[in-house]
Amino acid sequence: MLFQPVESMVDSLVESSAAGYATRLHPDDIRWWSEGRAVSSAFARSALIATLLAIPIPLRPQVSATQQPPAAEELSLEQAVNLALKNNRSVANARLEVAKLDNQIGVARTYRFPSLQLNVLEAQLLHKLNFEFPAGVWGVYPATGPIPGAPSSVTTPAHPFTLVTGTLTQPISQQHKIGLGIHLRELERDAAREQYRAARLAVTNGVKKLYYAILQTQSALRANESALRTLRELDRVVSESVTQQVVLKSDALEVKARIAKAEYEDAALQHGLATQREQLNDLMGRDTRIEFTVRNLTEPSLAPADLAQARTRAAAEHPEILTARLRVREAEQDRNFKKAEYIPDVNFTFQYLSPFHLNPLPRNVAAAGLSLQWDVFDWGRKKKELAIKDQTVEQAKNALMSAESQVLLEVESRYRQVEEARRLLRVVQMAQETAKEKVRIATNRHAERAALLKDLLEAQASLAEVDYQYQQALSAYFSAQAEFDKATGQAASQ
Repeated sequence: MLFQPVESMVDSLVESSAAGYATRLHPDDIRWWSEGRAVSSAFARSALIATLLAIPIPLRPQVSATQQPPAAEELSLEQAVNLALKNNRSVANARLEVAKLDNQIGVARTYRFPSLQLNVLEAQLLHKLNFEFPAGVWGVYPATGPIPGAPSSVTTPAHPFTLVTGTLTQPISQQHKIGLGIHLRELERDAAREQYRAARLAVTNGVKKLYYAILQTQSALRANESALRTLRELDRVVSESVTQQVVLKSDALEVKARIAKAEYEDAALQHGLATQREQLNDLMGRDTRIEFTVRNLTEPSLAPADLAQARTRAAAEHPEILTARLRVREAEQDRNFKKAEYIPDVNFTFQYLSPFHLNPLPRNVAAAGLSLQWDVFDWGRKKKELAIKDQTVEQAKNALMSAESQVLLEVESRYRQVEEARRLLRVVQMAQETAKEKVRIATNRHAERAALLKDLLEAQASLAEVDYQYQQALSAYFSAQAEFDKATGQAASQ
């Protein structure tokens, strides 16, 4: 029973091998082949059975139809952008920076409220304490005379003691300065929000460019696989034609060379696609080994953009311009904060003192009042620091003008790149239509024996090259559009 499947398989292999060999025999040798077919089949059957039995067959687990390996997910551009904005580490750090500044604003607001300090000192006296009381220190009375009547002293031995002090301080004149500090932290928080938005725009732009590159590589792979199938079919036809001496052997070698080149390009494209997928996975903040494919995009409308509207939007929404404006306001607020240092610090203070085991000191001492602290003479330090703040404001204003100029220059440059990519895409589309028509004509002429195989191959190669150029032009157009959207400070939805 064990040999029956082997014998049936060998019979099929022998029959197919013999049939293939018979098609290549010269007609004069067919009679000899027919007579010796039975003997050769028996011999081949025995040899193959012995060979198959000698080969160790590895045992593999049976995989049912329900246990097929999971297919690679198809990732849309919107999904890729959302994953990157959610998981990208640079975006996450920018978001955490905003949260940190929110907490710093909360910290700055706490300085408006009273502060309470409690100090407890537990110590050991290193020597005796002598308290001297001169005569009459507590008054002189007619009936008794001075109290005490003679100088006296009270000695506290060297023993452990406890000293408790408490202070409650409410800022009064500093409220203006504290408010300036809170506003300064709010401006820093707003600048961090613009940096967060800039990080989102940069990541969105990077995802789009990688997505377009993967789409281009996938299209090139599909085109190359189609070309490989065509070339292998041509290789089969040409090989038969060479046997029949219809075409030259050089034509067959040329087809094989084209197949080898296409296989090399296929390997190179596969490697490039793997690298691009890893980069996009890393940008999306997930495992770089996750397999996925990208979804084809709709054809672009190729409508020209409104440059004047793009300039206006960039001036109003670009993160660099908004950040520069906030830096100017920060510098001005910091200058006002420095001016507030001329105001004396006035505080309402309540203090409490309680010494234990230090006789004859009182057990509870409490006092309330106003405290004043003022640096009256600073040798011109505040004036020079204020001059530095004025210079910082001027620097921030210059940086704002530079940022506005650079952003507008970038908008115009990206606009021109979009226009060039749009016009190039139209040119390549026309070339693609022309190449398709040439292939159709060459195919018909070759079928009618009116054109050489070389002409058909050249037409197909030209079409493949134009198809690849079209994918390049399409990817370049989408990439230029993404750069233009980033320059205007707005991520366009795709």
